[in-house]
Amino acid sequence: MTTIYIDEELNLDKTHFKTMEEFQLYLMMQEKEQIKDYSLSEAHKKIIDDRVAEADANPDNYVTYQEFKDSFKKK
Repeated sequence: MTTIYIDEELNLDKTHFKTMEEFQLYLMMQEKEQIKDYSLSEAHKKIIDDRVAEADANPDNYVTYQEFKDSFKKK
């Protein structure tokens, strides 16, 4: 048996697993259940704002999201 130590506090509800696969699945499910607050950096917000402004200034150079989706159905 090998003992592994992790310094980070994991707060696991379950601490005994039959296989490594079971442990991995448990960790993936724990990760899914955690609420994450994702937010864009100011640099990314600026990129989006610039692209929206460009699209608004040149509407003939772009397709709508619906047009884009519909283009896949035609093929």
